[in-house]
Amino acid sequence: FAAQKNKVAIDSCVLGEDSTFLQQASEITGGTYMRVQDHGKLAQYMLGVFLMGVEFRKSFNTPPASKVDFRAACQCHSKMTDLSFVCSVCMSVYCGFRPICMTCNAHFKLPTALLKG
Repeated sequence: FAAQKNKVAIDSCVLGEDSTFLQQASEITGGTYMRVQDHGKLAQYMLGVFLMGVEFRKSFNTPPASKVDFRAACQCHSKMTDLSFVCSVCMSVYCGFRPICMTCNAHFKLPTALLKG
């Protein structure tokens, strides 16, 4: 969020598996995310896509952005989740209620809605 606030574009050139975090960071900052499958063409991608400034990329035929998954990954399993519990102290995301945050050790009471169900 600091990069977005300071208008700094984050470009990501991924050589291995797709990275949801880097996709999200590139998308919200106006940068470019690209997964290079043919490593022999890495120099071509770097010179043709990432070297030019962000303001010039709109004028050139750069690869289209892929659909970005903006769901959060839970701290406990690193799985994408649609509905989450978030620690109000450190903003860690969990797929289920945890009485003690695994990241900052904050303590929470069980929500009354869960007690009734």
